[in-house]
Amino acid sequence: MPHAAHRHPSGLLSKLGRHLHLLWQQPDTFGFNLLQFSNPARLRERLLDTLCAPALQLRLELALAQAPALNVLLGTFSAAALTCGPNTVLQLALCLARAGMPVRLVSAAPSAPAQRQALRAHLQLLGGAGQLPQGLQIASAADVAQPLAIGAGDRFLATHWTTAQQHKPVLALLCTPCFYYLIQEFEPGFYAWSSNHALALETYGMEHIGIFNQALLRDYFVAQGVGRYADARWAQQSLVFEPAVDRSHFHPPLWARGHGRRRLLFYARASNPRNLLGLGLAALRRARAHAAFANEDWEFLAIGGNNSLPPLELGGGHVLQPAAWMDYLAYARLLRDADVLLCPMLSPHTSYPVLEMAASGGLVVTTAFATKTAERLAALSPLILAAPATEEGLALALVKAAGRVQAGVQTPVALDLPSNWQTALQPVVQQMLRHGLQDSAGGPQAP
Repeated sequence: MPHAAHRHPSGLLSKLGRHLHLLWQQPDTFGFNLLQFSNPARLRERLLDTLCAPALQLRLELALAQAPALNVLLGTFSAAALTCGPNTVLQLALCLARAGMPVRLVSAAPSAPAQRQALRAHLQLLGGAGQLPQGLQIASAADVAQPLAIGAGDRFLATHWTTAQQHKPVLALLCTPCFYYLIQEFEPGFYAWSSNHALALETYGMEHIGIFNQALLRDYFVAQGVGRYADARWAQQSLVFEPAVDRSHFHPPLWARGHGRRRLLFYARASNPRNLLGLGLAALRRARAHAAFANEDWEFLAIGGNNSLPPLELGGGHVLQPAAWMDYLAYARLLRDADVLLCPMLSPHTSYPVLEMAASGGLVVTTAFATKTAERLAALSPLILAAPATEEGLALALVKAAGRVQAGVQTPVALDLPSNWQTALQPVVQQMLRHGLQDSAGGPQAP
């Protein structure tokens, strides 16, 4: 017998009203519910709290005569996705290839020839030379009909937890199942406690040699006893480098910041929860009401969101305006012409914009977190002001930064980081070359 609400017009109107309210208040939930009618297969897929990426299988075959190479696993060959962390992966691949190690950039995602050509052009831009190193190749492992040949002496370099999961079935075929793992973030933190959180956490318990981007991050893994880093011997064999900041682009302006207005940039990325958009906005609204912002004509710009944010009211007639998406050179010019950058980061690494702004001579307000203490950030640069990840803490740091700008306090530009990737990565490259590709050549062993 049908439910009474379905027989009575008032019941139907009530149900329709609930759906309209859901559409207005929670459009994502409304769209998810609608999938049961529009695309049931997609609904079943989305009921699982795992990403599709780990399901992408590397199409490989063992070729005993194959010369050994280092296979650097990428999530995609799309040049549009190659920023910050992915570019660091490519810089390491370039440095290793220049040093004589055969390197293949490998992806399990299907790619068109145009994408591979764009990646090649991007590598040439990063390398600053017309020709790529002879030992660097771009290879696809996405074709089931033409699997990529690997040798038993090959080594793998995972660059993200999804790529570590992808190549897990391959390791038993190799002379040395211990792989390299470039770790640039505590990636389980990307997710709430869930299947993806568990899958990401699992990879740190696999047999690997960690290559950490920043000692701050390595120290967090050790302090928290993450995976194998609960073993002091395992932690000691990990490799660490500090990121490079290109001073040819990120440097103080050649003229005084005389644009007529004071400018505050907010690295506002709604797509990255660890960037604390909501908390940062609340702190900015609180700080803007302070006298430190009252005696100057301030402009507030949201960057990093790729036009995903609307203009947001800050109070007192001020508005946080989204900045247009810009290329690398325009982004560097914007940092040079700004006074303050607000870049919260609930993570044990600093985030590249924090370092780039400090190199450009502006003040940076960011968050302390675990091993990323205010003292260690200040040691990197006196221009980095670290605050607790609270509305009050961030607001107080913003007021302090604005007060220093208003008073004309000049802090010497100092950033204790290398200025090019060859210098930054050289210690890691040398250790990887000593390890070699084959077990018989002295490859790293599990402790």
